[in-house]
Amino acid sequence: MFPDLNKVEVKETTSYLPAGVHEVTVNEMRNSTQREGYSGTPYTEFKVSNANGISWLKFSGVDSNTSENAARVRTEIFKGFLQTAGAKTFTNLPAACKEIIGRKINLCLAEREYWTNDKETGAPVVKSMVEYKFANPTGKMITWKDSYNKRLSPSDQAAYQAAHDAHINSGVASTDAMPF
Repeated sequence: MFPDLNKVEVKETTSYLPAGVHEVTVNEMRNSTQREGYSGTPYTEFKVSNANGISWLKFSGVDSNTSENAARVRTEIFKGFLQTAGAKTFTNLPAACKEIIGRKINLCLAEREYWTNDKETGAPVVKSMVEYKFANPTGKMITWKDSYNKRLSPSDQAAYQAAHDAHINSGVASTDAMPF
């Protein structure tokens, strides 16, 4: 069934960096224009890594649906990241992004909780993701604070609980159809 299993080498899998402070190298960049058929909010993301794993830092761009305030904040966060990583020229965005490839930075990643509906069952579920919080040059340390992590707000908890209760009461979550 599995010939020569003793001769097969298993490659080490890459872990994702958890919430916390990490010194990382910026390895590569990609953006939404490279995704065939993508029509959502434009974005640019950078793959960063260290000996402990990788992370993709996603920066949402601006489109016609973005409020003026959100556009300002997104632009400031993105330019701040590029500056921290050593970009000097901002008249050509692709050049600025390429300029930081191979650079090291201190990075703060935080965990954010959210709720959504499971794709297969439709049941409401609470999930979390690790995302970019801020960065400093390698010589400037970052002190971790647990408050950087964002749990569900009370209003989001209430909305999740209401959706969960509605799902349970709808009968969709019935265990009668279980095969055992």
